Amino acid sequence: MEKRDVINIISRKSSDFSTKIEHQGKPFYVITEILGDEPVTISTTIYLEGAHIETLKLTTSVKEKDELSKLVDRQHDRAIRKITEEETANKTRIAYFREIKRLVRTGDSRALDATVKALEEFPEDPLLISYHAYLTATVGNEYDRAVELCREASRRLKESEASAIDFPYPLFYLNVGRAYLMANMKKDAIESFQKGLSFDPGNREIISELKSLGMRKRPIFPSLSRSHPLNKYPGIILTRLKLR
Repeated sequence: MEKRDVINIISRKSSDFSTKIEHQGKPFYVITEILGDEPVTISTTIYLEGAHIETLKLTTSVKEKDELSKLVDRQHDRAIRKITEEETANKTRIAYFREIKRLVRTGDSRALDATVKALEEFPEDPLLISYHAYLTATVGNEYDRAVELCREASRRLKESEASAIDFPYPLFYLNVGRAYLMANMKKDAIESFQKGLSFDPGNREIISELKSLGMRKRPIFPSLSRSHPLNKYPGIILTRLKLR
């Protein structure tokens, strides 16, 4: 296929490959383009209320018009399905977290089984793995396995950090720190708790864990209460800058 043929396909099909979708009351836009030549790249971008969400790309050496058109159709449809499927998956994940948190809060040992079930569907979720590590140590008393899970959770988090803007880091590091503590790895536990505090200096659960270890930070002005603004706000700033 000559270069002008690719241009013809783009020109003829471009209006067909801009789709607006209303899903769960939210406006999504799916736009597919053909870029370059020999090979060409099929690029499909998903937008939510004008903000970029994700881009799917497929580079192909297919030259025949009909075959290329089929690939474009397939990728565009895949992006549309992805919107609805990911919404459903997110709802399922949230439901699992709510159940696990409820069971942990009430001290129900079934929380461990709940994490196992959740990980069958979401095996790479770092927060789920962190819960599983904590419960493997506290409920299952399998400390070596819990340490392995902590390291796996940290690795998974590191791999996903580029897109983890809203990730609940304090809860993650609280779980990991507690698992390390149960495994008698105090230094690793303290490091995890301190990482958690760097994201949320006022986190009561992490502060409680550090206090129990005798590791709570000295206030900036010891003569004033910890809740005094001169201790609270400069302390938060210094912690986030990792200067304290």
